[in-house]
Amino acid sequence: MELYITDLGTMVKKRDDLFEITTSEKRVAVAPQKIKSLVLAKGIFLTTDVIKLAVENNIDIVIVDDFGNPYGRFWQSKFGSTANIRRKQLEIFGTQKGVEIAKQILIQKIKNCAEHLEDSKIKREAKKAFLDKQVNEMKRYIYQIKLVEGDVSAKRGTLMGYEGNAAKIYYQTLSELMPKEFKFEKRSMHPAQDEFNAMLNYAFGILYSKVEKACIIAGLDPYIGIIHTDNYGKKSLVFDIIEGYRHLVSRTVFSLFTQKRIQKYFFKREGDGITLVGDGKKVLVESFYNRLEKKVRYNNRNISSLDKLQFECHELANCLISK
Repeated sequence: MELYITDLGTMVKKRDDLFEITTSEKRVAVAPQKIKSLVLAKGIFLTTDVIKLAVENNIDIVIVDDFGNPYGRFWQSKFGSTANIRRKQLEIFGTQKGVEIAKQILIQKIKNCAEHLEDSKIKREAKKAFLDKQVNEMKRYIYQIKLVEGDVSAKRGTLMGYEGNAAKIYYQTLSELMPKEFKFEKRSMHPAQDEFNAMLNYAFGILYSKVEKACIIAGLDPYIGIIHTDNYGKKSLVFDIIEGYRHLVSRTVFSLFTQKRIQKYFFKREGDGITLVGDGKKVLVESFYNRLEKKVRYNNRNISSLDKLQFECHELANCLISK
């Protein structure tokens, strides 16, 4: 399981080879064998013995900010990417082969979002014609992406433009289907301008951490990307790979709103934006991790979306070094 700790002042210690977690209300002990990763918000205290126990048991420790974005982590040193794969990333990502990889990523993203809208037609007969129109518009950009040829540096803007147009249609459609009091104007990053985007941003922060870890385990350098530019300090490949998994976040958040599980007190206004707080984080985290563990069909097997992410990162690494 993913152990997500957000309560301010919580203490995490090692006791008898167990993680002991103490809050103002209770104290619990958890065996390392039950944990895949330990995610800590600000204001959490832990000892170095906890870090050692986590590393020894291959448990990822991730530190996140108020928006759920990871800004620090501990992992086993053996996770490092190989020099050969890194060289291939630099060599191939700028070629036509790199363009084909980029096209596959963006096409899959649009397909995933279109499939979400198709699924949304269930119990929405009055919206069927509207949804069909929106899906067809999105699929038109898949066709446009397939026609793109050339090196990535020359075609990056074109590819991202097509993807951006499809994403705009997708989010406009979701807003149309949302409860009246939670409709939103457009996708907004940091700061979020509405409740829907506040939840999206927080869950994307969790997903970024998962994608980065999958890259590292597969031997991929998170900083050498294809679609997104390689600005210093920017994990470009993480931004690339996450595109194919963004629908997991939007499906989760959209379901929470349409199932009327979201309350106004889950949010607070800070400065020019809206942030997710307290019970809102707990509801979202539980639902999103359930989504990540949900079984999907992949290569004739039923596996979790997290395992699928890891397999696809390994496949990308193998694709890069294959002759």
